[in-house]
Amino acid sequence: MVPYDKGIEDRVLGGIIHHPKEIETVKGFFEDISVLSQRESKALWLILIRMHRSGIPINLASVCSQVTDKDVKKGCNAYYVTGCTKEASLEGMVYHHASIIYEKYLLRKIIVEMDTLKNDALSNNSDVYENILKTHSLCSNLINARPSSRPDVEAMVTEAILDLERSDTKLLSTGYESLDRFAGGLTRGEITIVGGRPGHGKTTFLLNLLASMLDKGFKVVLFNRELPNTEVIKKLICLESGELSYGMMRKAVFSPSELKKLKDAKDTLVKKFSSDKFLMFDNLKNFSKSSTEVKKFKPDVIFDDYIQLIDTGNSKLDRRLQLERLCNDYKWLAKESNAAVVLASQLNRQLEYRGSNVRPQLSDLAESGAIEQVAENVFFTYYDYKVNPLKGLGKDKLQIVASKVRYGDTGDVILKFEGDKCKISEDYDGQVSHL
Repeated sequence: MVPYDKGIEDRVLGGIIHHPKEIETVKGFFEDISVLSQRESKALWLILIRMHRSGIPINLASVCSQVTDKDVKKGCNAYYVTGCTKEASLEGMVYHHASIIYEKYLLRKIIVEMDTLKNDALSNNSDVYENILKTHSLCSNLINARPSSRPDVEAMVTEAILDLERSDTKLLSTGYESLDRFAGGLTRGEITIVGGRPGHGKTTFLLNLLASMLDKGFKVVLFNRELPNTEVIKKLICLESGELSYGMMRKAVFSPSELKKLKDAKDTLVKKFSSDKFLMFDNLKNFSKSSTEVKKFKPDVIFDDYIQLIDTGNSKLDRRLQLERLCNDYKWLAKESNAAVVLASQLNRQLEYRGSNVRPQLSDLAESGAIEQVAENVFFTYYDYKVNPLKGLGKDKLQIVASKVRYGDTGDVILKFEGDKCKISEDYDGQVSHL
């Protein structure tokens, strides 16, 4: 039997009629109208959300007055609307009942995807792997939507001891001693967010971390969502040469000595960024294809620049809900692949209107709730010189703000910043000031 619960759908809709403010708590569930299983339920929801957006007061009489002939043909008449209010969800329970409806919807989608998966497997269709990931994502969403069962204490103790025994293999040093003081480095199975406004060194910081991880022998994959691979390569050439500037790369005008340095940098890059240790993509816009490449390559560290540009494949959903699911999918990928994940994130533009107080904070993350919740660590890059060129820290200093460290200390660290050379180093002995 196809999973649905008409009774709960009617109760939620009736609960909204009795308690109109509850519509704000549940509208994210119903961005995709197919979450509701019945024609009459869908018709009534569309009436309610239309009234809400138009500022029309919601009550039994006003809702009934909005019913059209088209709605009646779908079974949504005054009799149906009144019936929904008879056993409506109580205030405070509307969200809980809406989440059950959403679970039923996910189960229906999983059934469809499993049938597709079966047919693809039997016909040896090449799309079978992408459909596996799609089905897995739906299963993950379903698990996250439902509270876990009673935990097994003995199993948890055993897992904790195993965690302690293998802690040395889970922690990956960043190569920056000052950063490692916060959380010990990057951790396999966990997510680190790097946030920053444009021009504040976010991408440069990611590339320096990436190069450092390769130096330590780790396998690394990078997903470029904004810059093409050619531009990233130019930045890496600057970083590895230590002398060539990104401005030179952009102009492509070199002296004979600079051409020699360019050739030397190329040789270094080819050796260091070999395909058995490093992969880079700029043509994978959605998560499922990126996830497929991760599972094939089996990297130690995943870099993604940046998360707001990932295509979720479901434009009907509220953007906040899209990003929440994406973050959860990345969390599962980190655990399954046993890789450390570093995600670059854009910041809200409201930061620019805070006057002189533009030091980034957790609330500045775009769609901050979803991102902050899934991340173990949140670092911000802050280039004070861009904001205070005369009285700030100076042109050659980049501030890394550790605003969230789940298993360590928050604080600040000042690093040497050579922006045009795309290089960030610890020539300042890792000055740390704890918050």
